[in-house]
Amino acid sequence: MSRAADEEPLKLYPSPDELPAQVKAALKDGEEVVALAVTDLVGSEYGEGYVVLTNSRVLAVNGKVSEEVPLAKVTAASIRGYINTCVLSLDTEEGPRSLAVFTRGRLEAFDKLVTIINNLVIGKIPYNLLKEQLLNKMKSEQSRKSARAVLVKLLGLLKPIAPLLAATVAVAVAIRVVGLVPPYLMKVLVDEVLTKARADYLPYVIGALLAVNLANTALNTANAYLNTKLNVAVTNTLRSRVYRKLHELSLTHYDRFGSGGLWSRIIDDTNRVQWFLTQAFIPLFINAAMVVFVGATLVTMDAWLTLIVLMPIPVSVTGNLIYRKTASRYYHRLWRKWSRIVSVISDTINAAVLVKSFGKEPEFERKFEQSQDEFQRAQMDVFKFEQRIWPAVGLAFTASSLLVWWFGGNEVLKGKMSLGTLMAFTSYMWMFYSPVFGLIDNVRNLQLLAVAAGRLFEILDLEPDVVEDPDAVDIELKGAIECENVWFTYDGIHYALKGVSLRVRPGERIGLVGPSGSGKTTLAKLLLHLHDPQVGALRYDGIDVRKIRMRSLKRQVAIVLQNPVLLDATIAENIALGKEDAKPEEIIAAAKAAKIHELIMRLPEAYDTEVGMQGSRLSGGERARVALAAALLKDPKILVLDEPTAALDALTEDQVTEELERLTRGRTTIIIAHRLSTLRFTDRIVVMENGRIVEEGTHEELLKRDGLYKRLWEAQLKGLTRVGAVEVSEEGVRVEYAARPQHA
Repeated sequence: MSRAADEEPLKLYPSPDELPAQVKAALKDGEEVVALAVTDLVGSEYGEGYVVLTNSRVLAVNGKVSEEVPLAKVTAASIRGYINTCVLSLDTEEGPRSLAVFTRGRLEAFDKLVTIINNLVIGKIPYNLLKEQLLNKMKSEQSRKSARAVLVKLLGLLKPIAPLLAATVAVAVAIRVVGLVPPYLMKVLVDEVLTKARADYLPYVIGALLAVNLANTALNTANAYLNTKLNVAVTNTLRSRVYRKLHELSLTHYDRFGSGGLWSRIIDDTNRVQWFLTQAFIPLFINAAMVVFVGATLVTMDAWLTLIVLMPIPVSVTGNLIYRKTASRYYHRLWRKWSRIVSVISDTINAAVLVKSFGKEPEFERKFEQSQDEFQRAQMDVFKFEQRIWPAVGLAFTASSLLVWWFGGNEVLKGKMSLGTLMAFTSYMWMFYSPVFGLIDNVRNLQLLAVAAGRLFEILDLEPDVVEDPDAVDIELKGAIECENVWFTYDGIHYALKGVSLRVRPGERIGLVGPSGSGKTTLAKLLLHLHDPQVGALRYDGIDVRKIRMRSLKRQVAIVLQNPVLLDATIAENIALGKEDAKPEEIIAAAKAAKIHELIMRLPEAYDTEVGMQGSRLSGGERARVALAAALLKDPKILVLDEPTAALDALTEDQVTEELERLTRGRTTIIIAHRLSTLRFTDRIVVMENGRIVEEGTHEELLKRDGLYKRLWEAQLKGLTRVGAVEVSEEGVRVEYAARPQHA
């Protein structure tokens, strides 16, 4: 199996040059390859095959086309998993067909392929839309693969500290140039002072050495100062840029990277860039300058021996070319494994209560150890890869230095070269080799720098999904909302909303219901303009949401999330998030409306109580009511409630629901709920399934239609209409339950 295939088991819209010959031969004129997946099994044997999705067919290719299914006949794609292998299966009009076999190492790639196929044949996603999203995904990934492009962008990012960078390089070069003087003074000492007994030269030689040492001391002090200042400036510049960028990003990007991935980029990759910049980029100029200066000095001393000194250079250049071509994938894999370690630690800390309550400490420890083992294996892969290149390069330099000693020694014995000249030449030879070795290390570190910087640019290059028109204006909302043919995907492959159209009148209260994963929360986020749809339009009061200033919209729209996260601040500060310069009496009024004022007053510090990280010192129901109080304090024109009573007990839920009914009168309100009783005061209920709206109407209308809503309603009634009959006998107490459904 080829290494390239192992590294890239799935290619999206590959170029003709990337297609294997047998795949090219199987394509028809004008046929476009959407995705190419590489299998690692052919039948029951290890081998390489291909599954090709085009704009018209699905092909299985292994030397020749072994399977061919027109997309028009495919009804669904799936993966059947076994102990060590998986099978890609297509449901067709003629029945199921097994298309390819692969190991679990290729499962992630084939899962993406299956999703793309199902988007086309089940989701009926327009091909042009799918192509646009996949190409955007490809472009963002390819832009980070060019080390040269990444380094150029990094220098552009560091432009504000360019003078400091230049000063650091200049001082470092000056230190190396001053370091060239002592070998020449040694030559003078041996050939002129000692050999010719010129004692009058000795004070000049000693004075020159003293001047060199004093200059070195001053330059090294300046260099240490500039390096320290540069390190701080680089780190602060990069970390500030990445942190500011986080606030510009849409929620899609947070979902994509996860907390561990973002932490790793802000902290680890910033530190890596700072380290590699000072260890590779700046020394690159220093070493290049030294190669020029010392090389010129060697030529003036002995041109023939200089040719011998230069012999290892072609070997080192070849090694560098091989290294640059193949190193990035090793380091990308290494740092992906490191991000996995950070993610496990982040999950352990953020979900400490969950881990401990379920007794999952051993499982997380195993996961952590497994992540560390994977990181260690990746490190060893890097080491083995480097050992295939650099020892051979080092051996070439050793051989060259031995030849210089051999031929130079013979020249001295024959009287053709002075001893001082040979001593100075060999000193300069190692001064020449040292920056050459440094350049080799610089190239290696530049590759690492490019990978680390590329991970930073994964964040910095992102364009926000939510775009505000340059001509956007402030408006006072009346509360009308309109979605028209909205399609939305988080990752370019999986579509959460598919052609959703919805109209909400000003002051109307809408309930959103449906199974988990049906797109309810995603639709609510779009209504808040936390995301922009890839296709379709979202309007408020007939105005496209992009034409409304975000600050104006956020001032008049509020959301209460299903699992609210609070700031690590006081209760009062968390409630006051809903309104700038909120007065204490306004905060208290909002807390009373959310039915949490009495609980707050029972706390020792009342409204000044610190809630802890993410609100960890409060219960789930208390966090929900604090978040609700913040939303009510905002007094929004449009209010979105995502499971507002899910974390409340029955008595509190009833109280909060009654209060919500009062507070939402005349206010456009969208309530997402699994507890259908929460929606008893809504004007209309919208039912979603698989990213689409499947039903709309009042509670009574939906029950008459015998659709999904009725099934959801009856499923909840089963648990509420059970009557227990207790029979007491000599053997003890026995409880029997009889289900007696009642009409709603």
